[in-house]
Amino acid sequence: MNGYQSTDFKSVELSVALTSELDDRLVGHLDKGPHQEDLTFAYWKPSRGGTRYTAIISQLNLPTEGERILQGNVAFTEPYLARVLAEQPPGCGIALLHSHLGPGWQGMSDDDVVAEKDRLAGVVASTSGLPLLGLTWGTDGTWSARFWLRAGRHQYERRWVTSVRSVGRRLAMSFHPKLRPASAPSDAQVATVSVWGERSQQDLARTHVGIVGNGSVGSIIAEALSRTGIERVTLIDADKIEARNLDRTLGAVRADADARTPKVEVSKRLIDQTHTSVDFEARAVPHSLLDETGMAAALDCDMLMCCVDRPWPRHVLNVIAYSHLIPVVDGGILARVSESGRLLHVDWRIHTVGPGRACLYCIDAIRRSDVALDRDGKLDDPDYVKGLSAADRERYGRRNVFAFSLSVASHQVLQLVGLVTGNARIGGNGAQTYHAFPGVMDVEANPTCHEDCDIASLTAIAHENIIS
Repeated sequence: MNGYQSTDFKSVELSVALTSELDDRLVGHLDKGPHQEDLTFAYWKPSRGGTRYTAIISQLNLPTEGERILQGNVAFTEPYLARVLAEQPPGCGIALLHSHLGPGWQGMSDDDVVAEKDRLAGVVASTSGLPLLGLTWGTDGTWSARFWLRAGRHQYERRWVTSVRSVGRRLAMSFHPKLRPASAPSDAQVATVSVWGERSQQDLARTHVGIVGNGSVGSIIAEALSRTGIERVTLIDADKIEARNLDRTLGAVRADADARTPKVEVSKRLIDQTHTSVDFEARAVPHSLLDETGMAAALDCDMLMCCVDRPWPRHVLNVIAYSHLIPVVDGGILARVSESGRLLHVDWRIHTVGPGRACLYCIDAIRRSDVALDRDGKLDDPDYVKGLSAADRERYGRRNVFAFSLSVASHQVLQLVGLVTGNARIGGNGAQTYHAFPGVMDVEANPTCHEDCDIASLTAIAHENIIS
């Protein structure tokens, strides 16, 4: 999936992503009322997953006075295009965005096709080495988009994207009506739809969710998503079932421990039977997020559920959330146990990270020193762990039981639903920490990253060397 040849993108799903902050800036520029269209150019970075190619819009190049012609419809001038080409940042593609005067996913007029296919596709591809991206804004906030791929000498063909996502305090998705049509809720979803409505259910159903880690928490989340009606779920985990997992992993049986069945296969087997959607696809990826296959599968998703208990993969997910605009719902459990084996205290916390929200470092959900230790293999060295302080040993102990996992998984799913529907009364309005005793939840409302946060500075850059 390099370059701009049509053959490079065979059997590849296409998508576009932008931050909600950039979305708001675009609406402020493009919305000229009910009688006038407008346009602008922008730059984008490629995000390459295993089966999906995403254009991440990183910055605008707004027109100056006299650089476009406004006569009800709109046209760019040659000097504007020349300036955009001259100011193109290294490694970026070029996008043309314009508004239409109606709602919903927009088609293209003959003038639109001439502007993109005939005037822009060739010069943009030859200059940037990436295909031209065209986007259209509808009056209800819906974005539609397409790439122009080279099909032959001086020939370019249009390939529509499947979805456009706007990522911030909410994950707002626009879907191609034929490539990702809205399904009517099934008769098994009556109670679910009665809570948040059919439109929200359709948005949820079409959101591609990845679960990283399919142990105690991840296996429960997989079941919850399947019964909620999510249509596409990707399961990522390299681990296999052992006897010690049977008290915490939903769907696992003794035969799985004997056969060392991959955890993702156990979850897939269960949700293939329990899903409530008419069209359902569960993909099992028996790889770590820290290898190429697992990472590529994560970049194919619209959002990710972090169910891993190690600092390094959580750091990687933290970077993905901002760099590739794929929000991550993260959860963790901390249990304190005395030397005699008596439970002293247990907390669990749930939070969503991504643009417009605080990252895992800024809410102290992970520490850089822990990530370094994990990368160096220290956390797998019993002698090293033995020499740590009691507090650090508790943080690395990864103690958990099924009852704790049920609560964490539930709140992670609620934050997912709140993010997609935009309803804070479902997901809450910030990072949540639950203290099992005395039974209270603390909420840090709408935390944001520190001013000098290096993770936030990665927003929309489509960083390609995440693992290293």
